[in-house]
Order: sequence, then C-alpha cells, then structure tokens
Amino acid sequence: MSEHTHIYTFHDKTLAERLEEYTNILSAQGRIVPASSIRTEWICDVELVIEPVGWQALWKISRMTCENYGIRYPTIVKVEVLGMDFPMLNALVKITAVQDDIHLPEKHEVSLVELYPTIDQQNHSLDIVGTAHCVDRLRFFYNYLWMPWDEDEDDDIDWVEQHLERRIRLYFDMNNGIINKETCDIIKSLISEGKEIQKKISTCESLLPEDFQEDDMPEELAQETCTLMKLHFRLQQIKAEMDLLENPSLRGLLGKNQSYNRRKKRSDNENGKSVYYFVWLGGIVKELQELSNKIQTMLPEDAPIKICGYLDDVMDIFETGDTILLGEGNYSIKGSTGLQEGGTIIGISNTENTIISPHDTNMSSSLFDFSGNEILLRNVCIDLGLLQAGIIIRKDCTVIVTGSRIRVSNVTANSNAKWGAVVMPGAKLVLENTIFQELGTAIIIYGTGEVVMNNCQFENCSEGVRLNDNARFTATKCSFENIESGHAVVMETEKITRSESVDVGSELSSVSLKNIFLNECKFFNNHKGNIMLRPKDTAALIHRQINDTTEESACKEAMEL
Repeated sequence: MSEHTHIYTFHDKTLAERLEEYTNILSAQGRIVPASSIRTEWICDVELVIEPVGWQALWKISRMTCENYGIRYPTIVKVEVLGMDFPMLNALVKITAVQDDIHLPEKHEVSLVELYPTIDQQNHSLDIVGTAHCVDRLRFFYNYLWMPWDEDEDDDIDWVEQHLERRIRLYFDMNNGIINKETCDIIKSLISEGKEIQKKISTCESLLPEDFQEDDMPEELAQETCTLMKLHFRLQQIKAEMDLLENPSLRGLLGKNQSYNRRKKRSDNENGKSVYYFVWLGGIVKELQELSNKIQTMLPEDAPIKICGYLDDVMDIFETGDTILLGEGNYSIKGSTGLQEGGTIIGISNTENTIISPHDTNMSSSLFDFSGNEILLRNVCIDLGLLQAGIIIRKDCTVIVTGSRIRVSNVTANSNAKWGAVVMPGAKLVLENTIFQELGTAIIIYGTGEVVMNNCQFENCSEGVRLNDNARFTATKCSFENIESGHAVVMETEKITRSESVDVGSELSSVSLKNIFLNECKFFNNHKGNIMLRPKDTAALIHRQINDTTEESACKEAMEL
C-alpha cells in the first residue's frame, strides 16, 4: 500500500447541508416519491455523477465478506474501479494493494457504500471530488436514514415528506448528545433488530415455493410460513415504535419520563443497601444447600438477597452497585442494560460451566457494553455466540475481569472476525487469570485506552492484542505461546509505512513503545516478546469512524449498526 493513502471525508457536513442534498436528489416537483421509488432516484443520481471507471479507492471489506474469506475484521485494501453496475449500486473492482499477508481473488463486485475514493488518483482528468461526494451521500443515506421496514411502506405515502428531515435530525440529535443515552440505546436496539429480521424475512421468502395451496400445505412448510408471519408482525411493531421515536415532541416526552424514573429510583434507594441476586437454573436439594452454604461465607449476615431463575430478569431490575451471584448453567441475555452503569457478576461454581451468552443475534454487536464507573466480572465464561464482540468498555469506565474465560464456542473460519474485548479511548480493562479462546483478535485497545493483564492465556486466537498510538498495555506472566510469531502484540501506527518487528523498549524504533510493558511473558516457539508494528493506513478509516461515534458519548454509536 502506498506511503500516503488519504481519502475524502465529509464529517463536517451540517444538518442543513445534508437535508438540502437529499431533498435535491429525492424530491420530485408535483408528485409523491414513495419508498419503492427511492432506489430508482438514487440510480439516476449515481449514473449522472459518479465516474464509471478508472478511479482508485479504499475498500472497507464488510464483516460478512471477511468471515467468508477467513480474514481478520476490519480489513481494508486498495482497489481500482473497473466498471459500474448502476441498477445494483455496485462497482466492479480490482485489488491493487493489501496490507496483510492475505489471499483474496483479484476482482470483486462490491457495494458502492464500501468504497472510499482516495485523494491521489492516477487519472487527474476524472471528477473524483464529485464522485467522492456522491458515494458519501449514498453511504450516509443507507447507513443512517433508510430503515429495513421502509421497503414495505405504502406507495401513497411520500417517503421524503414523511421521513427525510425527521431522520436526519434524529441522527444529528444523537451525535450531538441532545438525545439521552437510554433513548439512544432503545433506538440502536430497534434498528439492529429490524435489520436482522429483514435478513431473516428475505431468507425465508427465498425458500418458499412460488405456488402452493394452503389446503394441501406440508407441515414443515406451514411452520416456515408461520415463522415468516411472525417476523413481518415484529417488523411492523418495530416500525411503529420508531415512528414515535422519530417525532421530536414524543421523543422529548419519553426523555422526561426516563429522567423522572431515574430520580424516583435514586430517591427510593437513598437509604437502601445494595442488593444481591442469586440466579439459579434449578437442581436437587443437596446442590441448593451447598450453594447456600457457599453464599453465606461470601456475604454479610444482614445482606439483602433475592433468588431468581433467569439472568435476563435480573438485568431488567438491576441497580448500579448491586451484585449478581450465578450458579452453574448457560444463561442467555438480551443485553447488559442495568449492569452497564456499574455492578458485579460473580460465578460461584465452576467457571467453564457458568456461561453467559447472547439470547439472539438481534441484541447488538456485543454481549456487554459498559459505560459506568466500575464493573467486576468474576469466575464466568463469556461466550460470544454469533456476536462480533464480547465486551466493549467505553470512556471513563473501568472493567475488572478475574478468573474468567472469553471465547467463541462454535468455532468456524468466521471466528477471525470476532473480538474478545474492545477498549475505547479513555477506558480501562484489568484482567486476572483470564483465558481468551478461539477469537480473531482477543483484545483491541484504541488511543488513550489502557489494559493491564496478569496471568492470562491466549488459546487458538489469530491475534492477541492490537493497539493504537497512545494506548497503554501491560502484561505480566501471560502466555502468548499459542499465537503465531508476529501476531501476539500488534501496534497499528501512522508513523511507519511498512510492517516491522521490534523489541520492547527498543530505542531504534521510530515508534514510541514507552506505554507497552511485557514482564515475564511466554511467546510462540520461546521467542522473546517482539511487537509487530503495522502501518495504520488500512486501519485509519475504521479508527476514525469508531472515535467519531464513541469517544465523546456512547449514544453516538447508536446509528452505526
């Protein structure tokens, strides 16, 4: 990849500028523009503006494509556009440069929204600025303004008049912190679930035969049809909720109600003690007696405790500072609401048999998403399932994980795109006696984030720790022996142009390693602890997007999914 791969960015566009752009593209004087016509309007605009061939871009490979090829996510490569498929809003591209030692077919047909035109072009006669603006408009629209249920909207409804300004304003209100985090989380969850349901609907509909008689329908086909009906019904429920949240006045009422509920909870709990919740899936009397005896040794005699059968139920009523005690079992959760502001989960039995996993893939991109003061996870097994990440820690939050395991149990080639823990700028993660298993990248640390590890192990992970400039990382008596040389600790930096391996503490390196400490750690083939320095050209795009949407406020990420 070239020494300087700069791309066109448009992060400074205002609400008014975005609204004017989309109004000009999508509005039609004197006629309704229904949702079913929106794509046609875009095809006309793209055909008119985008250069059809011969321009260079960075291709941000989608997570699904990374999983299909068994490469790490995120991966960005440099491409040249060979042609356009305007009706599909796709481009035919040829890969011209890659950063890592990866093997991909030379030519691909990719969505235009995955391309980021570079400033430096071989053909200077092209209107690359106009092309970059057009691609940015298309990407912003389909990432943030178009919803999965829009395709089913009636043709007598003017999509532009009904939704355009409201959704642009919703996006900017979320990114500017005008909408509180609780409401942002609701919106984020609804959109994510809607997208997953739309995918399932498309899959189900493709499997149904074109012609079938209801009177003579096989039982298996009847079940598929019933499932499809339920998916459509749930999608309409989500649409109805989002229609309310798009309305600024109704959104404001919801925010006031949430503020009132928080004040009331604080008032009710002012003189109250933190509550302990014992979550147990059931068993024999002897087992219950043993667990009860163990709990008595752990807690004060006057500690308030409640017994529950489902971890998800506790998450709904959990207050900051409460503690959850887990017996053995596989506990599925829909999200970390309640715990994300602070609290503790402790497994009181065997770690490997005390499993926390996602209820379904609609919940979010991670199992836990923490933004509170301090969270403790002890003696639990975090199983990602089909999610992208296990834990996300946000600014000003400290998470302590001890005696635990973070893993992917259903191991496939797709596991290369799985992340164990993601530490955002200004966040801290402390790990003690924890095992990372079968992950793509075990830990990712962004600038000013910090990770401290003691006596931790990495088993069959493609990459151990990946960190950016200004991140802090300390590992003591940790085992990187099962990670191939060059992938144990990787630093992505803007200060080099090609990959190189350096010793910790090396004064010859052009990159400062003063924030990285490896003490008594073991590495592959008994090698000493080297740091792999990797140019940040291919990572800069992802890093910029994550920082723009998470560093200042957790709610800014809400529309990214």
